[in-house]
Amino acid sequence: MKIARTLLAAAKQLSQAHIENPQLEAEILLAHLLGKEQIWLHMNPDFFIEDPVNKKYMALVARRAMHEPNAYILQQREFWSLPFRVTRDTLIPRPETEQIVEITLAIAEQERWHSPRILDLGTGCGILALTLASEIPEAFLVATDRSFSALIVAHQNARRHGVESRVSLVQADWTEPFKLCEIGISQSEKGISGTERGFHLVVSNPPYVAKKDKRLLAKEICKYEPKRSLYSGKGGLEDIEKLIKTVPHVLRKGAWFICEIGYDQGENVFQMIEDTGMYKCVEIRKDLSGNDRVLIGKKV
Repeated sequence: MKIARTLLAAAKQLSQAHIENPQLEAEILLAHLLGKEQIWLHMNPDFFIEDPVNKKYMALVARRAMHEPNAYILQQREFWSLPFRVTRDTLIPRPETEQIVEITLAIAEQERWHSPRILDLGTGCGILALTLASEIPEAFLVATDRSFSALIVAHQNARRHGVESRVSLVQADWTEPFKLCEIGISQSEKGISGTERGFHLVVSNPPYVAKKDKRLLAKEICKYEPKRSLYSGKGGLEDIEKLIKTVPHVLRKGAWFICEIGYDQGENVFQMIEDTGMYKCVEIRKDLSGNDRVLIGKKV
C-alpha cells in the first residue's frame, strides 16, 4: 500500500477513536517506523509500503487508538531540545517543566557557584538532572526516585547524553537518605560548618494532582502514566508539603529550592513555605497559560 493511502486509513481510525490531530499522529508513527522525517512522507506519497511493515504500522496505530500516548509507543519524548527515552515507569516530559530549567540556570548564573551541587528529587526519566548536567558542565548532580525501574531509564538517558560521570542515581523516598547533608560532600569539606555544607540547589517535579482533578485528566494520562507520579492525596499537596519541610535540611545556607506545583496551588503552597520560617525570597511563578507552575524559595 502506498504512503498516502496508508496515512489516510490510519488517520481515519484515529479520528474515529477521538484522537486529537489524527493526521499528525498518523504521520509521527509512520515516520518513526520508517526511520524518516515527516517531510519525507509528504515528498514521497507514492512510496510503496510492504505488507509486513504495514502490519507493524497498523499495530502501532491500534495502540494509539486505545489512547496510549505516542511517547510510550515510540519510547521517546523531547525535552529542552534533547531526546529522552521514556517508558510506562516514568512520566512523560512536558513543556511546562522546562520552566524549572530556565529558573535554575538563571539562579546558577546569578550566584556564580564553583562546582554547584544539585539534587533532583523524583527524577523519573531524568529530564531535570540530565538537562542541568548538560547545561552546567561544572555541576555535580544527585537524582533520586522511588522507582528502580525509572532509575534504569534515567541511567540509559544519562549515558545517551554523556553525563553519567557527573550524575549519581539513588533509589530513595525524597530526602530520606540525605541526613546531615553528607551526600555529595568532598573530603575537603568534612570540617566545614553545617551552613556551608549540602546542596546549592534542589529541584523537583513531584506528584501534585488532587483526587478531585482526576476527572480533568486526559485518558492518555490517567490510564497509562504511573499513578504514584501523578497523585498526592486528596488535595494534591501531600508530597509538596513534605518537601517544603524537609528540603531545608539538605540545603546549605542561601541555597535554593525550585519545585513544580499544580495550576491552582500557588496560594496554599506559598502559605506552607512561609509558615516554616526556613525560606526567604519566596515566589510563585506562573506558566505561559497564566497558571501557577513553579515554587521558588531560598534557605534562610
